[in-house]
Amino acid sequence: MRRASQWVRFALFLFPVAGGFVVLSGAAPPPGEAPDDLVRRANELFRAGDPEAVEAADKLYAAAEERTADPGLVAFNRAAVFFERGQYPQAERQYDRVLGDAACPAARAARAWYNRGTCLLRRGGSMSVYRSAVACFENTIESPAADDPLRADARHNLELAKLLWNEERKKAAKPEDESPNKKVPPEEDRQPRPEPDRPGGFEPNPGDETPNGGTAPKAGTQQQPVPQPSGGNKPTPIDQQTAGANANLPAPKDEDEVQKLSPEDARAYMKEAAKRRKRELHSMLETLYGPERSGVRDW
Repeated sequence: MRRASQWVRFALFLFPVAGGFVVLSGAAPPPGEAPDDLVRRANELFRAGDPEAVEAADKLYAAAEERTADPGLVAFNRAAVFFERGQYPQAERQYDRVLGDAACPAARAARAWYNRGTCLLRRGGSMSVYRSAVACFENTIESPAADDPLRADARHNLELAKLLWNEERKKAAKPEDESPNKKVPPEEDRQPRPEPDRPGGFEPNPGDETPNGGTAPKAGTQQQPVPQPSGGNKPTPIDQQTAGANANLPAPKDEDEVQKLSPEDARAYMKEAAKRRKRELHSMLETLYGPERSGVRDW
């Protein structure tokens, strides 16, 4: 699609002043020169088209603004200079001055609406700018003072303004790009968490396994393999189905519901657990240092 500026039709029109034309000159205007003469000279310089002539025309328009009794006419013509430079906001302000003039003729107002809408189209960039351009072209079409060629150009630019407005609306309706921080890593990349240490004095349930697939180590024992010296005593195996060595005292069941114990049973469980830990410690020391030797001092 071509750029919008290549499709915009700008009806360049300078309003002349009454009377004949004077000799053109790019020099600074004399202090007593009439504003109408300044406007005539500026119009001719602007039609010349070269940058130096356009700059000279702008100076003459600025001088005419200070002396004229018709500021709307000077503002209309000076807006064309700003448009030629690509200074669209400045041109829009000049057309606002034209439309704000209570004595503005209808034909001048129709062209001011059209030219202001064209400046907005060239500037573009947002929905509000294109919406304002649509209103300007509609005012031109509805003006009884607008001729057929001006209405045709206004209809063309009106459709273009609506198209550009709709494109901006679609851009504004698109959701924002998803933030990379919201993406969760896949489950397979997560490392398993190690289980916390169990409190000492109780054995793990039969069949419990560590996250790596091995059997969970017993509380109070080394988690790494311990070398056994030749001839040493092996650790005493623990019956996991009973509490300690008391066969008459049943082991607590692994259930979700809390088991109620009498004070006597609770004390018995604690006593057996203490005995079991003592046996485990004694067995581990024998494994590391051998059986206890009588008559040997430890100092």
